[in-house]
Amino acid sequence: MYFLDSNHTWHIAKSGSDFNSGHAGQYPVNLANDAKLTIGAAVSAAASGDTIIIWPGDYAESVNFSGKALTLIGANRNKSRIIPASGTGVVAADNSVLRNLAVEALAVLAKAVDISSKTNVVIDNCDLYGGYNGLYGYGAENVFVRGSSIRGKYDGSNFGTAERVVVEGCIFIAYGTYTSGVDCRALFGAGRGAYSNCVFTAQRNDTSDRENGAAYCISNSRVVFKNCTFEAEAGSGHTGQAYGVLVNGSGAVAVLENCAIKSASANASSGPYDLWQANGRLVACGCAYETSNGTITQSGSGWADAVNVQVNTALSDMALDKAAKVLVNKAVQNKLSGSITYYESDGVTAFLTHASSDEETTLTRTPS
Repeated sequence: MYFLDSNHTWHIAKSGSDFNSGHAGQYPVNLANDAKLTIGAAVSAAASGDTIIIWPGDYAESVNFSGKALTLIGANRNKSRIIPASGTGVVAADNSVLRNLAVEALAVLAKAVDISSKTNVVIDNCDLYGGYNGLYGYGAENVFVRGSSIRGKYDGSNFGTAERVVVEGCIFIAYGTYTSGVDCRALFGAGRGAYSNCVFTAQRNDTSDRENGAAYCISNSRVVFKNCTFEAEAGSGHTGQAYGVLVNGSGAVAVLENCAIKSASANASSGPYDLWQANGRLVACGCAYETSNGTITQSGSGWADAVNVQVNTALSDMALDKAAKVLVNKAVQNKLSGSITYYESDGVTAFLTHASSDEETTLTRTPS
């Protein structure tokens, strides 16, 4: 898989040594003779644009790219694991790539991966678990996240004020075990971007009255969710709010298409809410909800108004009102020509004429 190595490809292995060159002298690679022992040693020696290959093992270190554009590739995300005893697992840089890795940083305030304020970052097929956030992307730009599991004891992920975020086929989980004094969200701050085929789950069972939500869209959010599921559940000891999707912030916009939303809370003072709109704008199309007696559990008027406006506009644009009129108003067929004229409810004003030639130019009719 990795052949024709140059001095820009580095190998890390548990059998290696930081006194080794880090480059493969031959194939198959002699890891004991060639590979370095620590990722940090390779990062220090590497230059921007280099690739670091992490062979199977648990690496108990925090990795900081120090501004270098590096590609970090594991052999398998279940086998190549970065597990620091303290601190954040990986602090990436602009133009970085993380692939086939597990990063588990469970200390207080630790993020598994920190890409805040970075640009052009790709995270692919990774398992990220943080004592604070699994993925901290506040203020990031041009981010692609694919096929990854992102978990946090506080929030699963934070993309507040992020720009141009694309996420595909990922799982976001917030466990709500960080502290009883804070809210818990699988996704906090969706940024400006698009999420498709993703799962967002928030769950907590402490005795707090703090919120528990699947997705929280803050003021700068301009986001589309497509084919996603949202679930928030709070246990019997929790008295705070539980919600599927919250749009809260002046100018915030969220669109949900073909999504499933569920919220449950045993002792919430109000709600819980599948859709909770505060002062943003939420449009939901073709979605399924956890219902109570056939009623969507929702709060706030803005989201419902937005749905109605979009539906009415679509009906007008597609001229479906004509089809509706055909069903309920007067239609008269000319027996000689075969044409059909449709009239308004007054029976006098014609609004549509359908001639036989509209569909079959050779149609022959026999007058009765």
